[in-house]
Amino acid sequence: MTQPSRLLAKSYDHKKYPDHPPAYALLIQHERDVSEACKSLAEVMGAVAFFNAGLDPEWLPNFKLSLCANGWSQDLGKGNSHFQSMVTENPDTKQLLRHETISGLLLFQYPPLKTWFNLPEEIKIIALWGAMGHHRKFDQHTSANSLLPVMKVYVSHNDFNTILTEMAEDLNLEPPPQFQQDLIISGDTKNKNDIFAIEVLDDICYDFDNYKKHFQDEKKRRLLALVKGFGICADVAASAIAKGNEEANQYCLQEFIRESLSVHLNPKELTKLIHIWAWKTTELPPKKWNINQLPPGFKFLDFQNQVAASTSYLTLAVAGCGSGKSIAAYLWAKKWCEELEESTHFRLIFCLPTTGTTTEHFKDYALESGIPEEQISLTHSRSFVDLEMLATTSDQEELEPDTKPEDVAINVLKAQQDKIESLALWSTKLTVTTVDTVLGLMANARRSIYSLPALMQSAIVFDEIHALDERMFGHLMVFMKNFPQLPVLLMTASLPENRLQAIQNVRPDINLISGDSKLEELRRYELEYIQIKDNTWNDETVWNAIQDCLENRGENNGKVLWICNRVDWANKAYKQVLEKIKLGCFPDIPVNVYHSRFRYEDRSYRHRQVIDNFNKKHQPMLLITTQVAEMSLDISADLLISDLASIPSLIQRLGRLNRRAKYQSNPPKKAIICSINNLDKNSNPYPKNELQDAIQWLQNLINLSCTLSQKDLSDQFSFMENHQEFDYKKAEQNAIFFSGLWQTRPGMTRDPGYTISVILQQDYDSWKKANSNKQKPTQEWLRKYEVAIPFKNQVLKWDKRAGVPIAPDEDVIYDYDQITKLGTGAKWL
Repeated sequence: MTQPSRLLAKSYDHKKYPDHPPAYALLIQHERDVSEACKSLAEVMGAVAFFNAGLDPEWLPNFKLSLCANGWSQDLGKGNSHFQSMVTENPDTKQLLRHETISGLLLFQYPPLKTWFNLPEEIKIIALWGAMGHHRKFDQHTSANSLLPVMKVYVSHNDFNTILTEMAEDLNLEPPPQFQQDLIISGDTKNKNDIFAIEVLDDICYDFDNYKKHFQDEKKRRLLALVKGFGICADVAASAIAKGNEEANQYCLQEFIRESLSVHLNPKELTKLIHIWAWKTTELPPKKWNINQLPPGFKFLDFQNQVAASTSYLTLAVAGCGSGKSIAAYLWAKKWCEELEESTHFRLIFCLPTTGTTTEHFKDYALESGIPEEQISLTHSRSFVDLEMLATTSDQEELEPDTKPEDVAINVLKAQQDKIESLALWSTKLTVTTVDTVLGLMANARRSIYSLPALMQSAIVFDEIHALDERMFGHLMVFMKNFPQLPVLLMTASLPENRLQAIQNVRPDINLISGDSKLEELRRYELEYIQIKDNTWNDETVWNAIQDCLENRGENNGKVLWICNRVDWANKAYKQVLEKIKLGCFPDIPVNVYHSRFRYEDRSYRHRQVIDNFNKKHQPMLLITTQVAEMSLDISADLLISDLASIPSLIQRLGRLNRRAKYQSNPPKKAIICSINNLDKNSNPYPKNELQDAIQWLQNLINLSCTLSQKDLSDQFSFMENHQEFDYKKAEQNAIFFSGLWQTRPGMTRDPGYTISVILQQDYDSWKKANSNKQKPTQEWLRKYEVAIPFKNQVLKWDKRAGVPIAPDEDVIYDYDQITKLGTGAKWL
């Protein structure tokens, strides 16, 4: 390829711009934009990020210089023949090396530029490690393809010289060297070259590995991680903003960054949210609410006030299911908002473990808060599906005149679609999200890194922390350790002693607050543990209890919740119910099954249907479900049937029973826990030892010879011995945002699961028929139609579209009627 007239950073539409490239596509303009974004982020975010990370403010000048040098260095390597061919004449061009790797080789190894790039050693290293990792594709496994032709780096190009000149002025370097000819990089020694790629890569990795010893201090690692993270943010901001404008004079990155990151909550908005929630607990219609004050006689619980008053940067609230932890969190946020209003732009991020709980919380709090729609966000991988469902199925009354929840949902969806997706949280003051959005930062997850500026301005609530798997709990530990002055509230109904000890070891400043004693000691449960001879759905005790609850309701609403450990068990129980209905049992009683084996669109509808039916007073219902009920369903049952499960799972399941009980006058409700035959064969999804512990725990509870409270459940759990100490060193290794140093690759946010998301052949065929002119479905379509099935090796042989396996009709069937909305979902044949 001959030297091009202009060096490009990106491809562009030549038909739209036939005469010359638009500014956003030029390498020289992109370099300017990224460096400008780095400066603005350093100015706006540097001090608050340093405070959160407990870093010395005297390091701020080094941070700013490192970040700016990072910005200039990121894409210098794009000025090469392979990359320029890829963005112009041949999009399929394979590159000998990625552009960011070339940037590092030029500034760290190529003598003329290495000598010129004469920054203080530590600043230079931090800048280059950030630049070479800004696409999260550089580590010890980075290699050069020796089969590809030689690569020219256009160091003699006028654009390249201009970039170096402006870089020198900005970083206070000497004038750059002038090159008369271009640089040749080869993947082998047969071709004449200036740089032998394989050898130079080995050298740079060796040197970088040796330099790790300078980052043994955890605060130096925090500084490095912040430079890397904000450098990635600067690149995506520069690319996203510039592409929407033809010329550079049509946008101002500094203004965009300052305006986006000035969005903040104020105490009045949180007060309004709290008042609306309080009025919803009354029997009054919304038109009679006065949201400027609390309802007459309304009082918060003592533990809620204690949570709100906590001044520690880390607070842990341990209170039973249905005890009012969520509103305690908003009271806590309001106090921090008042505390920090003058010093920073305060935001709130509320994290939950699953998409179901996240959507439900968003609906119950944020959606009806009165905060402008464009400044609240529901954030998880399928949030747009749930927002669409809320917009079409909500049947609640008006909250205020002319404002319905479904209208707000529509506006939130539109606002989120209008935002630049990658920067959505920058201009969002209240975010309800899955925990992945925050803790994904520890695994270098793309969206989490993009959200770093918003995270640094936030108080963060992590709810249901008992549900975090080992890897994600480790990410939480490392996150809290490395941001010791970021306000964090942890909440759970119960917590194993070893996890509590791990938190206390990492953060001795923790303020532990227990739930309201009256509620914690309320007698809510009448527990029975029964031995099942065959299987639960054929057990006479179970069916007698169900029939009694549904037909002899008395003060009950006749709500039966039946939780099975496996989807196939739940489906069998559901089919058994249908058979009994045919025989005349349970007349006119809604029956449903809810689990994860549905298309997400269908699952979202069923979720809404289940919640609405359970909330109807004096209307009996039988719901058969799986572990999804443990957190995703905020419902109150009058009878619980459950398979034996781990202790934390059983505590959560019991939390769905008699959940609305507030006074001693509320009678206890029955819970029947069913044994599992042959634990060696049938323990999944729980380890056998956890079920054995649960049997002992249940026996201890039964030996109390009384009706039970949430406190009884947690007390007996704490008495169970757990000698397994949490492995914090392993957690640090997994948290590659801090431990990666010169290597930057995406890691794992959660432990591997047992299921895989697929698209049904019938759905893909329908899409293909309607979109014959398109190569692959959109991400939105995939998220809507994907369905989770148990993983089998057979999946590896299936065709994929957009990275998602297509499940053949002869392997997987799907039982669901789009008209009646009934069915049992997907299963292997």
